[in-house]
Amino acid sequence: MESECLAYRKYPEPNGTEYFEYDLKTDQQIIELFDYCQILEAVINKNGWIYLINKFGFEKMFELNNKSGWMNCESLSEYKFDIKNEINRA
Repeated sequence: MESECLAYRKYPEPNGTEYFEYDLKTDQQIIELFDYCQILEAVINKNGWIYLINKFGFEKMFELNNKSGWMNCESLSEYKFDIKNEINRA
């Protein structure tokens, strides 16, 4: 999966930004990506979600989501439900 694009941001134009495993290794990188997703500049594909869940786990992802303020979830179970919906849409 190392060379597979896991997420995409439409900026900078004209080609945008592709995210790979090496772009998504730190908390700050994930928060930044979530921030871009929140303002509809970026999307995470199915394999991107699978990578993030396997690397960070749902609890850490929920924590990073709350720091970003992307998904408005009050509990970990609600967050898991929303992530599963995101995966199904990707």
